[in-house]
Amino acid sequence: METEKMHPLLAEKRVLLMAGVYDCLSAKIAERVGFPGVVLTGFGAAATHLGEPDFGLLTQTEILDLARRICRAVSIDVIVDGDTGYGSALNVIRMVEELVAMGAAGVILEDQTWPKRCGHMRGKSVMPAGEHAQKIRAAKEAKGAASFQIIARTDARAPLGMDEAIRRGQAYKEAGADVIFVEAPESVEEMQRIAEEVPGPLVVNMIEGGKTPILPIEELHALGFTHVGFVLTGFFAAAKALERTYAHLLARGGSAGLEGDLMSFLDFASVIGLPEKYAQDERYKAE
Repeated sequence: METEKMHPLLAEKRVLLMAGVYDCLSAKIAERVGFPGVVLTGFGAAATHLGEPDFGLLTQTEILDLARRICRAVSIDVIVDGDTGYGSALNVIRMVEELVAMGAAGVILEDQTWPKRCGHMRGKSVMPAGEHAQKIRAAKEAKGAASFQIIARTDARAPLGMDEAIRRGQAYKEAGADVIFVEAPESVEEMQRIAEEVPGPLVVNMIEGGKTPILPIEELHALGFTHVGFVLTGFFAAAKALERTYAHLLARGGSAGLEGDLMSFLDFASVIGLPEKYAQDERYKAE
């Protein structure tokens, strides 16, 4: 499959761009077009697997089960949205051990109180910073010598202000986080403060329709962000495509006119590995 040439900042590995995925198919498509890694988004997982908003309704068991299937489906890095760790530091330890065992590349752990909600929704609250710092320490110890990233996220900007969000970012780095993620800054000026005052590497989350300005990757790199997530872009695009396609089928009683919007049967079969399965099946047919 032909893909567009990779952006120079990505080709030179000066910025890590992560696509959000929500199931095995979306992960395989991201891998196919050339992404070196993906983020399993809790927002997308809750919507696709429960038909519910990201409101703390997913369980640790559900997200681990989905992560395990995605890690088996692709060979690229998979970062998992671990919400708050689903409990105390002991729950975080179990989650990290499970993720390391399945071959995940890292976990995002946030400091919201439970039940959490999407970082760009209203009504968030956060736990004491010291409590989350202990979870980060527990995660760091649980991963052992594995090449596994602990990404510490703070949602303090909305309920407590930018000063506290920055203080927490600094504290979580000191606690041992590999990457810091200050969620939902509301202006370029706030993003600049994060980059200047919080030790990196730093994540920035680009959510269309969210609280943070959507900036070109060149500007994000110039500000000082090295990890950029477009974690809901593909999900929103897929939802829009399904809505448009289903409406077309209802209105016209068929798919004529949709040909240019559809992946071909053969192309889709290639994505999910049908040729390889045919070959494998042939190997084990009875003589």
